[in-house]
Amino acid sequence: MIPVGAELARFACASRFEDLPDAVRHEGVRAFVNWIGCAAGGATEESTGIGVAFVSEFSAPGEAIVVGRGERVDIFAAAFANGLSTSVHSYNDTHFETVAHPTSSVAAALLAAASRHPVSGRDFIHALILGIELQCRIGRIVTAAPARCAIGLSMVGLVGGIGAAIAVAKLHGLDENRMLAAIGIAANQSGGLREAHATMSSHFTPADAARGGLVAALLAERGFTTAPTMLEGPKGFGVSFGENPNYAAAVENLGAAYEIEKLAYKPYPCGFVIHPIIDACLAIRRGTEFDPTDIVAIDLTVSDVAAALTSRPTPRDRRQALVSFQHWAAATLTRDAAGLAEGSEAAVSDPAIVRLRGMVAFTVDPAMGREAARVSVRLADGRVLENTVVHCLGSEGRPMTDAELDEKFKGQANLVWSPAKVDEIGAWGWSVLEEPDIGKAALRLNA
Repeated sequence: MIPVGAELARFACASRFEDLPDAVRHEGVRAFVNWIGCAAGGATEESTGIGVAFVSEFSAPGEAIVVGRGERVDIFAAAFANGLSTSVHSYNDTHFETVAHPTSSVAAALLAAASRHPVSGRDFIHALILGIELQCRIGRIVTAAPARCAIGLSMVGLVGGIGAAIAVAKLHGLDENRMLAAIGIAANQSGGLREAHATMSSHFTPADAARGGLVAALLAERGFTTAPTMLEGPKGFGVSFGENPNYAAAVENLGAAYEIEKLAYKPYPCGFVIHPIIDACLAIRRGTEFDPTDIVAIDLTVSDVAAALTSRPTPRDRRQALVSFQHWAAATLTRDAAGLAEGSEAAVSDPAIVRLRGMVAFTVDPAMGREAARVSVRLADGRVLENTVVHCLGSEGRPMTDAELDEKFKGQANLVWSPAKVDEIGAWGWSVLEEPDIGKAALRLNA
């Protein structure tokens, strides 16, 4: 048996920021900038408001902030609230192989911890990178062939809390034994069901993972114990959540290849497996002059994961539309755009979009990658317009540039802050490695 937990704990404790490749360090900064934007963009949403009101009622007044809002709460409430807001628009980052959204929970837990534990920008980003990296590797135990994971299990719920625990444990300088305990305590809280998609409970999953990971690290720091084989044991994480668990996938090329370099940042506010469909629809709209009212049929070829997670032909509200490829194909073809407005309640009930949604048919191609799709649009005059996307914008094969990521950040940050403050926070985010005290500096992220 591979001692997966012990190897990952050893790696995390021994890791030094100066030994990380420059590209990996920069990816950590990109993940943080993207996270700030997502937290701000979701700060005023209904589910965030309910969540913040709930934790505030039972939280003692504290020093931790809720991004884009005025509340100051305790660190556990802040981890929960900021984990919640980053996911409400489904704009958070994605690790394609596992379909985890790794930064949501890790950064939420870290920012909360930093409000009580003075930490430099370098140490903060270092911990963020490790939390992202190792949770993705642990996710591979149940997703890398020959392993299989039930489609109903939420990877955010399975590994998000473990990543958060690793990150906070690194920030607090835990030794190998306590790092391993933090991993195990977090793994003992793993859970989450994708049946919650399209509801507020979908956003609850990364929020609870952030809080749970923070709890795990702080308990481990105080000597709370668990089995050292929580990941690979005969009744542990691997066999409990996967068939034919692939333990080697968690440790292969550890320190030589980095999963964080495969992170995908979403250019559109919806499930990432919908993005290649949007790219193809945008290419069709912009490649040929036609009136959307002339469309008589829309045929999609999609991956099996896209079909399993995002086939919702008749979404009833905005949350269902976030994970409906039928909605986004129709909205994109109608409006030649795929932004927050196209995912709004008004767009869901727009008669023009509703008409096109009813025309969407699809075929599943098991060989198609999760970042790929094919779209065929038939017009009333007989023309057929087609486009195939192999690597959607934001994926590993076609990553967003820093400039594109900055524009995405601004588009969300402008919802809660003045243009001047957006520029200030954006500049701070990109230069975060120079920050001497993240906790103090992060006060600017309040409303």
